[in-house]
Amino acid sequence: MRRLLPLALLLATPLAAQQGPPDSLVNTTIIPHDTPVQAVISQMRVMTGALGVRCTYCHVGTEEMSIWDYDFVSDEKPTKQKARVMMAMVNAINGEHLPRLAEFDAQGLEVTCNTCHRGVALPVPLEDLLIRTWVDSGYAAMEARYDALRQRYHGRAAYDFGEGTLAAVGGFLFDRGAFADLLRIDLKNLALFPNSGQAHFLTGEAQLAVGDTVAALGHYRRALELNPRNPIALRRLEALAPGR
Repeated sequence: MRRLLPLALLLATPLAAQQGPPDSLVNTTIIPHDTPVQAVISQMRVMTGALGVRCTYCHVGTEEMSIWDYDFVSDEKPTKQKARVMMAMVNAINGEHLPRLAEFDAQGLEVTCNTCHRGVALPVPLEDLLIRTWVDSGYAAMEARYDALRQRYHGRAAYDFGEGTLAAVGGFLFDRGAFADLLRIDLKNLALFPNSGQAHFLTGEAQLAVGDTVAALGHYRRALELNPRNPIALRRLEALAPGR
């Protein structure tokens, strides 16, 4: 992902030095009108970082323009309207709701854009994105999206790339009888977490669903080696291979 250039740095560039920030705010609905302009610039820098976007996400302008040539007053972009709603929501949570939780040891809690977004504009759990992609475009598109997101965001807080995510997708596929795709996603999860007893067990379940008992037995046995206290894997072995 292209690194975000903080507005504070833009102020120091020769291009931005041709003009400066306005003396006062115009067309504000959520931010108090008397807020110092520099404080708003700092707030916007935090917001762009939290959403992984740049100023053009909400404001009318292009990357080639000087930042001070942007039409910040314009309400043309729906994302700006959405941002106002989200800012009002954050203010309400911090100003009205969290104080009511003080007696439940919620002191010191504060919601920010980063609480939910963590570097992405649409804060949707990874399994939901993958399931939506599968429903709309099928397995190949879903796997390609997972790989692309993993390459871009792995090691960051944006998405959970733990084994539970693909396991949850597998549960969705199982409930819909998509057993071939279930096996593919469980094998992918197993390749990422080869020493996970749960990943072996779920792969065994997928193999059993597609009718490959031999492969299923192998995964159940490995699952029990890694986690001897898996009662379902033990019952599967007893049913499929009595006496093992």
